[in-house]
Amino acid sequence: MAKGKSLVIAGIAAGAYAYFRKKENRDKAVVAFNNTKVKVNSFIEAQKHNYSDLTEAGHPNPYDEGDSRMVDEGALTSVRYYNAEIQDDGQDNSFDDPEQPAEDKK
Repeated sequence: MAKGKSLVIAGIAAGAYAYFRKKENRDKAVVAFNNTKVKVNSFIEAQKHNYSDLTEAGHPNPYDEGDSRMVDEGALTSVRYYNAEIQDDGQDNSFDDPEQPAEDKK
């Protein structure tokens, strides 16, 4: 089995030597290699995604606790504004401070 593998490797090496012996074949191989390298690099660069602050706007990463907390606090701020300015316009806000007795709130 090892003799068969070494014979195949020797055949490939002999074929490569015969092909690359000519200068024009070597030049073609170098051009083909460089073209392939450029295509692979451009494909890899196209797959990379540059993240910015705007990339994640409105879609927080669930594993990024700081960003998730910021989005959560932002949502809470808008709810509080809605409750205070629009929904509770002139109503009693007895739920604001649970430590304060109900008769002191009026």
